[in-house]
Amino acid sequence: MTSMIDHELFQRSELLIQNLLQTINQPPFDRSSRVCASGNLCQISIEHSCGVRALSETRMFPSAFVVLRAQFESLLRGVWVLYCANDDEVLKLSAHLDPDSEQGAKNLASPHDMLKALGLVPNAKVPFDALTEFKDSSWKALNSFAHAGIHPLHRLVDGYPIEMVLANVRMSNALALMAGMQYCVLTGIPGLQKELTPLHERFADCLPDHRAPIRTN
Repeated sequence: MTSMIDHELFQRSELLIQNLLQTINQPPFDRSSRVCASGNLCQISIEHSCGVRALSETRMFPSAFVVLRAQFESLLRGVWVLYCANDDEVLKLSAHLDPDSEQGAKNLASPHDMLKALGLVPNAKVPFDALTEFKDSSWKALNSFAHAGIHPLHRLVDGYPIEMVLANVRMSNALALMAGMQYCVLTGIPGLQKELTPLHERFADCLPDHRAPIRTN
């Protein structure tokens, strides 16, 4: 088990998210079901980043991996809803919660199918490329943690290297910034995305040095 945690990274990560939320604290440009669903999913993804950080700092590492997977999938679905979902699929996500709507929402596109659909949308190329790289490098390991597979069992015995824990927090922060960038699109405010650029520079120590796969060993 990891013997030392870099608490400064967690403190600065919290400050990063506070700055991010302050910057994107704007209403969406309309109240359509599609825009609202996409925006809500982006916000959920950002909230998950806080969960990844809190779980990692309190040494609940397997749970942090599970929430990281949920963070990625929330962002992916948020982008897919905006660019790819048909009206019926948007309706399923926006319906009043009851047993029928719960069942209907289970039949939405899988992460694989969502990415495939995004790949056909030129305007979604930037998030598509980033999300695809994350999924290609990390999905199997994250699924293993989510479904109590070999990865968490192996780590229970051999422990979690500190480098792995910190790298995953940084990756979670990067996903949160991606969600923030996507939410900026939903506000319709010109140039709002550019206001997030200083955060990449100011909090470079809280972000991956480069696009790297989730460490699992």
